Amino acid sequence: MANSVLCRFHTGTVKSFALTLGVLLVLAAASPLRAASQAKGELYAVVVGLTKFQDTEIRPLTVSDKDARDFYAFLEEQKRLFSKVHLSLFVNEQATRDNVTKALRDGLKAAGKDDFVVIYLSGHGAADPKRPDEYYFITHDTKANNLYGTAVWMNQKALFAGVDSDRVLLLSDACHSGGFSPGLEKAIAKEAGTFFSLFQDLKGRVALASSRPDEKSYEDQRFGNSIFTHFLIKGLRGEAARDSPDGNVTAKQLYEYVYHKVRDATKQGQSPQLYCVKGRAEDTSVFRIPVYNQPLKVKVQFISKDDANQVHHLTNDSVLKSGRRFGCQFRPESDCYVYIFWWDSTGAVGRLFPDDRLKDGSGAVNAGRDYWVPTKDDGKHWFVLDKNVGEETIHFLASRERNPKIEALYEKLRSMSQAARQGTQGKDQSLLLAAELERLMGVEPKTVPDQPVGGLQDPGSLFQALENEIKISGAEAVYRVNFKHIAP
Repeated sequence: MANSVLCRFHTGTVKSFALTLGVLLVLAAASPLRAASQAKGELYAVVVGLTKFQDTEIRPLTVSDKDARDFYAFLEEQKRLFSKVHLSLFVNEQATRDNVTKALRDGLKAAGKDDFVVIYLSGHGAADPKRPDEYYFITHDTKANNLYGTAVWMNQKALFAGVDSDRVLLLSDACHSGGFSPGLEKAIAKEAGTFFSLFQDLKGRVALASSRPDEKSYEDQRFGNSIFTHFLIKGLRGEAARDSPDGNVTAKQLYEYVYHKVRDATKQGQSPQLYCVKGRAEDTSVFRIPVYNQPLKVKVQFISKDDANQVHHLTNDSVLKSGRRFGCQFRPESDCYVYIFWWDSTGAVGRLFPDDRLKDGSGAVNAGRDYWVPTKDDGKHWFVLDKNVGEETIHFLASRERNPKIEALYEKLRSMSQAARQGTQGKDQSLLLAAELERLMGVEPKTVPDQPVGGLQDPGSLFQALENEIKISGAEAVYRVNFKHIAP
C-alpha cells in the first residue's frame, strides 16, 4: 500500500524486527514478583495537540490531536512509576491560549526539585508576520493577524520561571513550515532556534524538538502517529534505556534513540534536536521505566513443516507456499500473559492465542508448561496457509501482568464481520490495528543467532532446541516474524 505523506510529518520505511526462530524472551518477573521500588517523585504534565483552528487562515493539521491523546494515554499508563501524577490534556477546542498558558505558568508551580515535569506540544510553531523576531505556539483561538495577543509566546525564559523542578522536559512536535504564512519559513526557523537555545543556559531544562528548525516534521500512516511521537513513546516506554539499573531515562538516552529511529524512518529527511546545558544530557533524568527484581523467561519459536514432514525455523527470510503448515510453541518459566496476533496476506487480522475456546481468553499461561499453537499440545495440529499469497506477519506479545488494552484490542478483532475474517477487510483498518498494537507494546527484544532445527519432528525434541536468548527491560515486549507466502 502506498504511504500517505502529509506536511508536518514524513513517510519512511519501517524496519521489520528480525525475529530468529528459537528465542528466549527475558521479561521482568510476573506476579508474585514485583517491580523494585522507584525513587520518590511526582509527575506533572501538560499535553497539547491541535489539528483544528478557528482562524481559516491557519492551515489545519492531521494527527496532532491524536498524537496528544496517545501521549497522554501513555503517561496515564505509566503513573504507577511515580508517587503521584498531575496530568492536563488540551486538544483542539480546549487548547485555547488561556488554558495552555494557565497550565504552563500555574499548573506546574507545585512541582518540586525531585519531581518530573513533561510538556508536550504538537501543532504549529510560527513567527509573527509583523514581528518575525517573536516565536509562538499556535492555539485553537489564535488570530493570524494578532499572534502577540492570541498565541503562546515561547521565546522567553519567564515561561518556566515558576517551576522549581530540575527535571523539566519540553517535547515539541511542531511544524515550522509557516502554517498560514508560507513566506516566513526562514524567519520561523531562526526564531525557533532562538527559543530552543534558551535551554542551553537553563539547568534542569531539556527540550527535544521533532526536527531542525529549518525542517518539516512528518507523519507515516503505518505508525498511526507522527514519526517523532511514535518513537518518542517507544523510547520512554523503555526502548531508550533497556538496561537502566535505576529505572531512569536520561536526556541523552532518549535523544539518541529518537534521533536515530526518526532519521532512519525518514531516510535522513528529519533530524530531532536536543537542547540543554552542555554536558548535562548524560545525567539529567527526564522519565522513568520500571525496574524489576527478577527476570521472566519465556522460550519461544515459530516453525513450519514441509511436505516431507521436515521441521524448519520460520523467520523473516522464510518463503512458504500455499498449503504449507506452521505453528508456534513456547514455554514460560514463570506465570505471565501471552497474546499472538496474525495479520494475513489479505489484510485481515486474527488471534492465534488465546484461542476463542479458552474459558477466560485472558492469555494467562503457567510456568513450566509447554504450549503448542494451534490449541493442542501434541504438535499434530497445524495452521495451513490458504491460497491468498502475499506477506504474512505474526506478533508474539508477552506481558508480566494482564493487559486490559491488549484485551480491548481483542474485542475489536472479535467484533469484525465474517467477511473481514475471510479476507475482505480493508487494509486501512488492519494498519490502524497494527499501529495501535505497536503503541501498546513498546519494547522489541534483541536476539542472538538461532540454531537450525532441521529434521526434528516432535514437540519434545523441538523444545529441547530452544537455546537462544532475548534480554529486555520493562514490563512487556512484542516481537514479530514476517514471511512470504507464495503460490504452490
